[in-house]
Amino acid sequence: MNRINPINRRVIKNQKNAAETAADLQRTNRITAVLCGVSSPLANRGAQTCTAVFVNGQFLVFDAGDGAMASMQKSNLPLGDLDAVFITHFHNDHYANLGEVMEWSWIFGRRLILPIHGPTGITQIVKGFESAYELEAGYRTAHHGEELMPSEWVASKAIEFSVPEDDASLVVYDKDGVIVKTFRANHAPVEPAVGYRIEFDGRIVVLSGDTVRTNALLSNSQNADLLIAEAMNKTMVQKIQKANKDIGNDVLANLLADIQDYHMDVSEVGRLAQEAKVKQLALNHLAPKPPGKLYANRFFRHPVKNNYSGVIHVGVDGMQIILPVDE
Repeated sequence: MNRINPINRRVIKNQKNAAETAADLQRTNRITAVLCGVSSPLANRGAQTCTAVFVNGQFLVFDAGDGAMASMQKSNLPLGDLDAVFITHFHNDHYANLGEVMEWSWIFGRRLILPIHGPTGITQIVKGFESAYELEAGYRTAHHGEELMPSEWVASKAIEFSVPEDDASLVVYDKDGVIVKTFRANHAPVEPAVGYRIEFDGRIVVLSGDTVRTNALLSNSQNADLLIAEAMNKTMVQKIQKANKDIGNDVLANLLADIQDYHMDVSEVGRLAQEAKVKQLALNHLAPKPPGKLYANRFFRHPVKNNYSGVIHVGVDGMQIILPVDE
């Protein structure tokens, strides 16, 4: 009787798990949102903002902050099948890992020029990462050969758009029934900044981006099946700010004071979701990042629930939210 050695067994198991995960995520009878990163910049653990949305067999990534690549790998996402990336704005906690996503999706088998959508400025960002990774990519093709690492597919293509005015939205992606629209966010002084709305087969998924409450977000979130929204517990942030001020850490105290004016408090997120009649609400870009379920409920779920009667998901890295669609 031939026995499979432990290493071969592990490789076979990993390959089987990866294939099963890819097949499950790419099913056409549901939308799956994966919260790959839910941390804000000042958190010292977990991946920063990144959301993967699998819809009608397509794999779309929205933002790619620090740690996003490792989080996607941990969730066994099929990076070689990545179809497009969308960036909300140019704070580095939303694009720090974009170069890694560009490079590793190619290494893992991407065989298309990767479209990277974003507001004015995305061309500069993409060209910068391409320049930074040019030598690295060349080494891989030279070492492994064109058949395994074809140089024609290493490239990405920035697709730049102007931010819509007022409450309007703009279609930036339309493929096989999947439509992605963008709308204006208010993250001043960060300009431009946007959110995104995904539509497929009557289902709607909205990503707020970093923003205060706006009419554009309210309008584009109307009757959404899922709103993925940033959330800050400003009461807790103020307490942390005061503690840092008391011990003489003025730099961090001042940073904590400043960030409160361009994010939504948990109460505002709940009220907006309720007013928009959102069916499910997922919270990301969590500030402060809760250390566990107890604090997640205390900082986020309970204060949101005071204003919102729908389903609440306090995001953790790797969380999946599934929306069935008609076949």
